[in-house]
Amino acid sequence: HYNLVFLHARRKTFPAFSDIAAVLPEVWPWGEMAEVAEVASRLSHQFPVDLVEAAIWKVVADAAAQGHLLLDLEQYTLSRTLPLALLPPDAPVLVPSPLPDTLLPESETTRVTAIERQPSTLIPGPTFDASTLPEPQRAQFHRNLRAVEQVLAGATQSSVAEKEGIPRSTLSRLVSRTRKRGQIACVPHGSYQRASQLHPAFADCIRRLFGLPTRLTMTAIREHTEMQQVAARLSKETGTPVKLPSYKQVRTAVQHLKMDPDLMAMREGAKSVARPRESAESFVLSIPAPALLTQVDEHTMDLYVVTPDGTTVASRVHAAVLICVKTAAILGAVLALGPLKEEDYMRLIKVSMERKDHLVGITGCEHCWPCFGKPAIIFHDRGKIFTSERARQVLVDRLGIITEQAPPYAPSAKGTVETLFRWMTERFEKRLPNSSYGVHDAETAAQAGGMTLEELERCFYQAIVDDYQRDFDTTRQQRRYILWEQAVAASGVPQYLGSPDDLKLLLMKAQNRKTPHHGYRVQNSNRLSFQGRWYVCPGLLSRLRGREFDLYYDRRDVGVLYIFVEGEYVGEAYCPGLMGGRVSEWEARAMRKHNEEQARIAREQGLPARARIQDEARAARRRRSTEIRASEQARQWDRQRGDIHPALVSERLASVEAEITQVVTLADPVPDAEPDRPIRILPVRTMREEERS
Repeated sequence: HYNLVFLHARRKTFPAFSDIAAVLPEVWPWGEMAEVAEVASRLSHQFPVDLVEAAIWKVVADAAAQGHLLLDLEQYTLSRTLPLALLPPDAPVLVPSPLPDTLLPESETTRVTAIERQPSTLIPGPTFDASTLPEPQRAQFHRNLRAVEQVLAGATQSSVAEKEGIPRSTLSRLVSRTRKRGQIACVPHGSYQRASQLHPAFADCIRRLFGLPTRLTMTAIREHTEMQQVAARLSKETGTPVKLPSYKQVRTAVQHLKMDPDLMAMREGAKSVARPRESAESFVLSIPAPALLTQVDEHTMDLYVVTPDGTTVASRVHAAVLICVKTAAILGAVLALGPLKEEDYMRLIKVSMERKDHLVGITGCEHCWPCFGKPAIIFHDRGKIFTSERARQVLVDRLGIITEQAPPYAPSAKGTVETLFRWMTERFEKRLPNSSYGVHDAETAAQAGGMTLEELERCFYQAIVDDYQRDFDTTRQQRRYILWEQAVAASGVPQYLGSPDDLKLLLMKAQNRKTPHHGYRVQNSNRLSFQGRWYVCPGLLSRLRGREFDLYYDRRDVGVLYIFVEGEYVGEAYCPGLMGGRVSEWEARAMRKHNEEQARIAREQGLPARARIQDEARAARRRRSTEIRASEQARQWDRQRGDIHPALVSERLASVEAEITQVVTLADPVPDAEPDRPIRILPVRTMREEERS
């Protein structure tokens, strides 16, 4: 009976059954003994497993109904592991055994007497003699026991916990344990204090870094180089990898240190740090490998940048470079027409980690730029530049790059890369046509020699590759590109081996203006609106309709948007209006402002014409109204006269009326004489009768 009910319940059809049933005979031939689970595994690569099993059971149920199931349903119970075999459709039908003619008498069942439970006490189990406990523990035991008895008697845990002064979670655990173990569960065993999981070596390092006069922040302490060194030393001593403390552990340790008045007085009282005075040459030689220690340097140039049509975009250009302190080689460089933001620094790191063959090709450099790799430590001498949570997740957690603030009085921040500023000021900026150095009317001269951002980038990258990298470094006593090649040949440079699409996470993330904490959605069919322009991506945006996604874009080229769904790169969207060239965010903003200004000027110039057209239309309408009123008044005067027509017209009308003859009336219709085909005469109603009806 169970097998019949089981098979009958699985004979319902579903949409994918026909497709699966068509493929099923290929993997399960007629007459083959096989389990349902095994047959389902044969089709798991084509269809979902649950749909395949449902289709198999439906085929088995249909075969059983037709008598083609080779199985005795009275001896076996159907399951996924029971071997089954199906007969072909042309096989003889297997007739099941007939039903019995008589029913067997029911067996006499003995009634089981119900066991009445004795009413239990409030607290079951053994009791406990509280006289053996000390006085404080005895009072706490009686308090716990009294609270548990009140809860078991029917009182609410919230009221009892508030009355007895016990946390609600603790009271709940007391009640559950007392039900299992009895009164002994109410015996107090002292307060529980969780041991700190922070290693003493890390605690000492945090205390030492916290006491430095540089007043490092909690994040700077967590990402400090000494913490990395302590973790490496502990891993080497124990033979197992030791992880760095979490940000929460460091924050807790710093909060405990702030409660020490002596340490806080020493930290606040110190004005400078005692550092060993070492030369720049000795510091450079102490760095073991290239790209191990890198520094971000900035420079501002007073240069006018214009669009191809001559619209001024910016009068000041901000440049940022990432320099290897050991070799003074530039790993990456970016230009910005506005104040440098965190996204510009992350774009700089993206350029530093990528190969620059394509960049050298499009900028027309004569030499190659082999400097690329993943830096280990990045520090900045003007404060912390990576402050957001997104930067920490991408740089620290995903890429494993340490960011630091350069300490004062360090030769790494002053003596090793200062030549970059001198090179950019004396050998690059002064040679450009839009430079205002040494000119009486500097602003007019700079505006007259304005360059586009693309031209400026070409000159900037050519100057780095063909001039700066080939120049002789007096501190390191060698050309910079040779220093890089020798250092790479000696120790190598770590490379980023992940997906190139993950580096797009270093670009600027677009923020939704209306809902900042939500992603973007597809608008207007297959188009996406961003910064006042439409972006399209045939075949992708239509599939993302109704879903939220994140947009990343390069401030240097806003014609392309990179679409990420749940942290995974899925595709790109393009702006048809910006295709054919690289348009930066600042140029696009200047073009939009220029277009708005031109539209405003056009509106102002067209205002008199529109006013004149409106005045002419209003005057024509008034003139037409006057003529209509005059003609209507003349018609009304004509209707009041007796002889409305002159004599000539009256005579003509009389002659026309005389010529009108009498209308000839038709004779009554006579029906045909054929009786076989009678004609039905339809009644003719007059106009007045139709209007009444």
